[in-house]
Amino acid sequence: MKHKYGYTTGSCAAGAAKGAAYGLLQGAIPDTIDLTTPANVTLKLSLIHRKVGKDFAECAVRKNSGDDHDITNGCEIFVRVERSDGNGIRFLGGDGVGLVTKPGLQIAQGEPAINPVPRSMIKNSLKEVLGKHRGIDVIVTVPEGKKLAKKTFNGRLGIVDGISIIGTTGIVRPMSLDSFKVSLLCGLDIAMAAGHETIVLVPGSIGETGFLQHFSISKYQVIQMSNFVGFMLDEALKRGFKTIIIGGHPGKLAKLIRGDFDTHSSRSKPANDILIQIFKKEKMSPSLINQFKDSSTVEGMVEIIKEHGIMQIFNRIADDVQSSADRYISSKTNIGTILFDMKKNIIGVSKGFKDWQRSL
Repeated sequence: MKHKYGYTTGSCAAGAAKGAAYGLLQGAIPDTIDLTTPANVTLKLSLIHRKVGKDFAECAVRKNSGDDHDITNGCEIFVRVERSDGNGIRFLGGDGVGLVTKPGLQIAQGEPAINPVPRSMIKNSLKEVLGKHRGIDVIVTVPEGKKLAKKTFNGRLGIVDGISIIGTTGIVRPMSLDSFKVSLLCGLDIAMAAGHETIVLVPGSIGETGFLQHFSISKYQVIQMSNFVGFMLDEALKRGFKTIIIGGHPGKLAKLIRGDFDTHSSRSKPANDILIQIFKKEKMSPSLINQFKDSSTVEGMVEIIKEHGIMQIFNRIADDVQSSADRYISSKTNIGTILFDMKKNIIGVSKGFKDWQRSL
């Protein structure tokens, strides 16, 4: 069964920004624009609610998630572009876009929750239309954002009053569909047909990019498994791979320690509590534990641990992830774990991973 892809809130915002930029430059906003995403897929986006005034223009793009079960599907992402007296591009949060209130996220405290890749996409869209510009303010608004945010983990992350504008590729793949699970098997079959005895399973682009950046193996050995960890472990085992490596960010992989082998946020809560339990067992100081509790994200915890020079704890966490995965597959093949931070730096490896490295 063929599944239909969609596009992210980041693509919507970048498309609306491009349309508004035409309005600012030409006094009129087109009906549609073409937007090239980081995945190198070009979208033709319809622009709605077009409005042009003195030194500003605004329009919107309606989110289309394809066949993915996404709470933002159908919502409208508005972007208003205004000339300003400053220099460069400044992002201002509009109604329904969350505000970052805690450290540890990809966006600084006090900034609207528009992630780095969407920000870059918006800047590129503006530059494509306006060329060199002195000062531009960008206001992103999602009228349904506050209501939708109640169905997300934003509140737990310290993002208040709205949703986040997200997306690393610009494209939404139907991660939660059985048809997508079936498509994942093609990657395993290709690797097996090529004679590879080791397969690397990663949740997403952080693990994939990190692994290929640090290790010289075929790209066909590295497969994005999304949230379907248990499913992919089962299928890799059926195909007889001699070694399975699991790689990615501890915010996702530490969930395996809890026994969550479907890591989707609707079925598996954040991993903060798991890590705090491990830190307590390592007899870290109460003051340090309190810092971890105040962190809204696992990446925030990583930064705290870096500051205190105790990164070796992530080897222990990698071992615990490996042990949980090993129990899941009943020790029927070799398994190892590697952990990356958000910048794709290696922060922890398990004993099984070290054994695999020595075998290379």
